[in-house]
Amino acid sequence: MHKRQDTTETIPDEDDWSVFFYDASLPAAIVFAALYIIPFCYHSYISYVAYRNGKYFRCSYSVPLLIAALVEIIGYGQRAASTQSVQDIGTFATSQTMIVLAPVLVCASLYILLSRIIRATQPHGPEEKEAKVLGGWLKVIWLPKIFITLDVGAMVTQGGGSSIAAAGEWKGQLDDIGTGVLIGGLALQLATFTMFLIVVVKFHRDAARSRAGAGALEEGMLKVIHGVYIAGFFIMIRSIFRLIEFAWGVDSYIMTNEWPIYVLEAVPMFIAFMVLGWYHPSRWLPASVAGESKAKEWLTRHRRRNLPQHQSLPSV
Repeated sequence: MHKRQDTTETIPDEDDWSVFFYDASLPAAIVFAALYIIPFCYHSYISYVAYRNGKYFRCSYSVPLLIAALVEIIGYGQRAASTQSVQDIGTFATSQTMIVLAPVLVCASLYILLSRIIRATQPHGPEEKEAKVLGGWLKVIWLPKIFITLDVGAMVTQGGGSSIAAAGEWKGQLDDIGTGVLIGGLALQLATFTMFLIVVVKFHRDAARSRAGAGALEEGMLKVIHGVYIAGFFIMIRSIFRLIEFAWGVDSYIMTNEWPIYVLEAVPMFIAFMVLGWYHPSRWLPASVAGESKAKEWLTRHRRRNLPQHQSLPSV
């Protein structure tokens, strides 16, 4: 933990410590908690309001985006509370966990989206199970499973590293071990997303060569891919920042100043949310390509089975 700065000549109080390495700003945390309400409301509109009005379809894998925006709101809300209780480790840990978890949910949505788009360009359409990438040695249906597993593993590793370092109060040998584990988790997360972007670029390049026929991209697909590029750029900025933050140590400029976490974490992720909202697959892709949520279809079949045979199911 960090002892709070004292500008007077008095001897510092041993109990005067803070979970922050600087004087954390309450207004900044409130501002970003409020800002993230914008993508949360927008994604809620696309996923539920516009869907019920028949304007857009709803793809189930876009739900993590909605959850991620809510998690960001909670994270920065907790950070705001933590600035007023700088010795409350629980509130601080919750805010950090929420802020770290949100990008993982965003990436999970992107991984599944890429898999659907690649399969949609195959001769048998979105239901194609045998499509392969990376030179033909990896099935597309395994892409989201592998990437999500690696991301979850990276997040668990980061949590484990933080716990080890915290057990030693970020000092001594436990600090070195925990920080090393934490950096390993951050590096794994960065490597996973880098590999994802490589797959996106290779797929886009191969599809551009096709121009027509199997493997070609429709205009809506191109727009969504462009959205992935833009959002991916800002997610990469955030991931590189997090890796450098811990690699440079707790005494570094990044750790001892607050602005980097907002400029290099909060702002890039906010832009990524807004970009993914504009290039949302529900706006640009047909339901047959992006994979509309089957929940409503299942509910309709289930209700029909339980109705008396002489009674028909009202239209929704």
